[in-house]
Amino acid sequence: MNVRKSYLLTLLLSTCLFVPLQGNESPDRTPRDDWSEEQLLELANSVHQNNLTIDTHMDVPLVLKRPGFDISKEHSWQDHANQVDFPRMKKGGIDGGFFVVFEGQGPLTHEGRLKAINSGFETVDLIHTTVSKNADIASIATTSQDAYSIREQGKHVVFIGIENGYTIGRNIDLLKEYYDKGVRYFGVTHVKNNDLADSSTDPDGNLHMGLSDLGKAAIEECNRLGMMVDISHSSDKTAWDILELSATPVIASHSGCYACYPHPRNLNDALLREIAHRGGVVQMNMFSAYMMDVPKNEERSAAFKKWFETYRSGRELNESEKKASLEEYIALNKKYPKPLSSVSAVVDHIDHMVKVMGVDHIGISGDFDGGGGVEESMDIGQMMPITIEMLRRGYTEEDLRKFWGANVMRVLDACEEYAKGLEASS
Repeated sequence: MNVRKSYLLTLLLSTCLFVPLQGNESPDRTPRDDWSEEQLLELANSVHQNNLTIDTHMDVPLVLKRPGFDISKEHSWQDHANQVDFPRMKKGGIDGGFFVVFEGQGPLTHEGRLKAINSGFETVDLIHTTVSKNADIASIATTSQDAYSIREQGKHVVFIGIENGYTIGRNIDLLKEYYDKGVRYFGVTHVKNNDLADSSTDPDGNLHMGLSDLGKAAIEECNRLGMMVDISHSSDKTAWDILELSATPVIASHSGCYACYPHPRNLNDALLREIAHRGGVVQMNMFSAYMMDVPKNEERSAAFKKWFETYRSGRELNESEKKASLEEYIALNKKYPKPLSSVSAVVDHIDHMVKVMGVDHIGISGDFDGGGGVEESMDIGQMMPITIEMLRRGYTEEDLRKFWGANVMRVLDACEEYAKGLEASS
């Protein structure tokens, strides 16, 4: 029996233990309706103090690229249009998470791909440089053991992920270079189709009808390296293709439930079940527009359209233009605050995931600095309300240990073990 078949047999046997719950409550999950807010907060603090807490999708590098930004200093969403820094991580009881190498989808041309590749590696290097400058309070992690060890040292944990396979162009050999630089998950698509696969939101529809041949090769290479595959932003067909092909469990680093709100970025129940069946994890996203109907505001839309045309046309901005861009962006957000969903809605999605998948296949991600945030939880320093609401609904401390880090670390371990098995057999 080859390593892939052996691994899949082991995975099939192990996932038989993960029987999805048939309701939102199990015998040991009783809502804490009679608890005071003070009691819930005390228990929430205990959960965060005693367990690894990881957010799997933070677009911090977009902010790190701003002139003069210092992640070691506390900022605010209102005054700085920024949602993540190390002081607020500590305030929110979050150990760390995945800093994302993101490249917006550009043209599928040689020039476009080359620009994305160069920018991707520059971003990885920027993450390393930032962590090195803050070595007293943060360290890079590439394994679950690293994460637990860094936490024990009292430091913040920084993993690295990729959002959008555009960062490799059409060269899957670059995945090894990214892996060697610490990247541990690979998000295949973003809001539009690329050379690898179809996106869930490309206005032009499908390009490949799922994974392209190049995309299939990229999934196999991720498996070989021990890199998690991220299906967030992928079309349903792309997600099914990945699930069928991948020899290891997959993650959705920031996704919600289609049954709770029918947005194409959300995952239907069939996909949720299959992800769980294959041992994977879905990290509940906190992007408000994926949880609610957003009221139309023509004045706000026109103002932001003008801003994008001025500062996001693809040309390089000089320092003064970058400063002006940020100042105008902050002013626009204050003048036209975007409609926000609620903490309750986030946990409604989690409740549905538990019903469909079971507690072993769920995690949490704010999608901060990438558009995420809901009322009362608008940055990484405001994550306690999520934990409090889950505790109020009767989730146990063990459930929350899994949601906040243990589940996704299990997937990371599985990918690493599979890659080691391949290497040993070669």
